[in-house]
Amino acid sequence: MRYIPPAIKQRLQSIRGLVTVPGGIVLVLWMFAALSVLIDSWLRTDIYLTKTNVFAVDYNTALSVLGTIAAGAITTLSLVYSLMLVVFTLAAGNIAPRLLQRFTRDSVSQVTAGLLGGTFMFSLSVLHQTRPDFVPGFSIAVAFALSAISVLQLIYFVHEVSRSVTIDEEIAEISVGLEERLSKLINLEADQTASEEAELPALNYEIFAHKSGYLTNMNEDALLSMAVERDLKFKIIEKPGDFVLKGQKIACCNFDGATSELDEDAFNEIFLNTLTIAESRGSAHDDVEYAINMLIEIALRALSPGVNDTFTAIACVDQMSAAFNGMVKSELRNNELVDENGTLRVVINGYEAEDIFNTAFSSIRRTCRDNFLMAQNLGDAILRLHNAATNEHKVLLENQLKLLRQECELASWLQEDHDFIAKRYTLSH
Repeated sequence: MRYIPPAIKQRLQSIRGLVTVPGGIVLVLWMFAALSVLIDSWLRTDIYLTKTNVFAVDYNTALSVLGTIAAGAITTLSLVYSLMLVVFTLAAGNIAPRLLQRFTRDSVSQVTAGLLGGTFMFSLSVLHQTRPDFVPGFSIAVAFALSAISVLQLIYFVHEVSRSVTIDEEIAEISVGLEERLSKLINLEADQTASEEAELPALNYEIFAHKSGYLTNMNEDALLSMAVERDLKFKIIEKPGDFVLKGQKIACCNFDGATSELDEDAFNEIFLNTLTIAESRGSAHDDVEYAINMLIEIALRALSPGVNDTFTAIACVDQMSAAFNGMVKSELRNNELVDENGTLRVVINGYEAEDIFNTAFSSIRRTCRDNFLMAQNLGDAILRLHNAATNEHKVLLENQLKLLRQECELASWLQEDHDFIAKRYTLSH
């Protein structure tokens, strides 16, 4: 099995967003310009010039068309980036600054920037090869087609940008990512019944973090393969999304350096290559707590006196309840990886439902003391989850309703409002 050195892996992961996809498209179209000119050279025969007059263009027209396309493409590219910066500024100020990572990874923005840049480089390259005695008609036709595609892509880009600054759309996208991550955790547990009665032996060898940062990803396939290949068993103490310090214990195993062909340093390096410790936290699709915190941040900003947008906060709570729907019907335990024989090999510290509920509802609950509408909708969301939950989760959700009632008792409302909350969110058994 091959492992990528940590320095190279970190470097590859840092090159993303508005660099890789646009840059790749630009390079492809730039290289295609050379191929297109070669095709024109091949088509430059007597038959092509005299009988096949489809791509025939005079020299002055060619200069004008290629110059116009190149100038228009680079001007539009600058406008596209300016528009994206405006969207980023609005998103950072009105929604949440951490959504900028989502915008930079947007495929429509990446393709639009790459297509415009590639059209510019293609037209400029063809223009460089155009001479009075050699007018590449086929290449000019391709440049014209690229300009038409760029216009259509620009129209679609404007549509997507206008949609991306719609707060409800962003909340829904984050919720979908959160639901997908929780579904993976539930599916992992459902597939690992073979290890329910298995236990790990005493794991005396400790592994420590080689740097400080967020544990954003664990390569589970590599971990399991390493454990099977060397007949080892691992327990990962930290869960994805946790912040670890350099020298902090993050895992333990039954590795014995005296009986292995690897020394401790080599073994630690191989193991740490299966983990990703990054300076910034991962995306909403990789980290459950990160996705929840993004929704909470949007909700708290909306409930702040400067914004005072209760309905945005309500949308965050509603989408969180939708993401938790599958979780409350199942059980979240430690993520256990077993080999083909059903032998437990790796245990990864997982999420607890109680911690997830506390993270999701506690901060928003404290704002309900001054907002009756928010209190009512938060209570309704918890009730929806309670009606669909297993008995174990019902107890946790009933405790959340109890805390909500206690919080509302401190509000300076009319007595009728207090009675409404107490009656609506007191469950009878």
